[in-house]
Amino acid sequence: MKETTLRVDPGFVHHRKIEAILGKIGIEIINQQIVSIPLQTPDWRKEVLIDQVYSRITLDFCRVNEIKTLQQLLIDECGQLFCSIVNILPCETIYNSNRAILECKSIEDIDYKVEFHISSNKVRSETLKSGLHRGGEFAIVAQYHTREGNTLIFHPLLIGYPYLADSETGELLWKEYTNFYQLHLEDFQEFEIVKKYPLPDSTEEMRHISERTFKKCLGKILAESTPKDWGGESSDFFTSHLHVREVRLSAAFILKGPAKYSPMTLSHLGKNSDQIVRLSKEPVDVLIVQHCYTILPVVIETLKVFATQPSNPRHYCVIDGRESLRMLKAFNLIDWAIKESASSN
Repeated sequence: MKETTLRVDPGFVHHRKIEAILGKIGIEIINQQIVSIPLQTPDWRKEVLIDQVYSRITLDFCRVNEIKTLQQLLIDECGQLFCSIVNILPCETIYNSNRAILECKSIEDIDYKVEFHISSNKVRSETLKSGLHRGGEFAIVAQYHTREGNTLIFHPLLIGYPYLADSETGELLWKEYTNFYQLHLEDFQEFEIVKKYPLPDSTEEMRHISERTFKKCLGKILAESTPKDWGGESSDFFTSHLHVREVRLSAAFILKGPAKYSPMTLSHLGKNSDQIVRLSKEPVDVLIVQHCYTILPVVIETLKVFATQPSNPRHYCVIDGRESLRMLKAFNLIDWAIKESASSN
């Protein structure tokens, strides 16, 4: 498994705002890195390298200070700064207005409208400018500015395309960051046996398997203890013994049993999706959501946003009811799980 990192190719960098946020120490680090740029570097290339320095230090600042995602900021209704991958609607005025307004695509269960106000002439990359004109997903670090009615206005510090890069060489990879960070059950070596079993057509048997029992099944498969749940936990199950392509990974799970035997929406995950927020605070390599029934795209998209935060990108995985059932069949645990659940009730 190639060691990779999520890089932001900065096309918009607001140097003054970044320096105001980073403070004296941050500015000193930036200056040290700029001084290391060779004197013979052409001016156009030097500008690019300086923007990359500001980008790297800004993302490091966000990681060290655990800056929130946009979704978490909106859920908490507090905070000044966020770092996220944001879905931006097409901006028709980016080419013909000095002051452009970038509109964020509406976010499920969030009532606020979000706008990003920028000076068009600060978008120095033609690639980014054309991308903002078309709309799409961009890495953004932005500061809250003001509220006008139901609209929250942010001033960006950094906007760029998210790319995967080789951690050692810095070379950009061809694979899209979203595809790289999403994992499936069979990708884990501990569960790869499920590939030998067909995906069930129905989740009906999962109706009879409790959340507590499914947790015990995970414990049996991974030889992990399964202590009882308590109210203050950030996740339902934790393991540090998963492997993907020989690389050891830790993971935290949210588990949802048949108490709500219906397609998973964000309402299954607590008020304001706070269970995903808490899950994202776990110091693990993989964030996993499991449910006994289907999992709707809005849940997957929300999990992806929290997992792929540019300052702290991690893998994510969803295991729906059919996948859960296939796993139990592969490890010959279905009958035991149904009996165990019945006896516990």
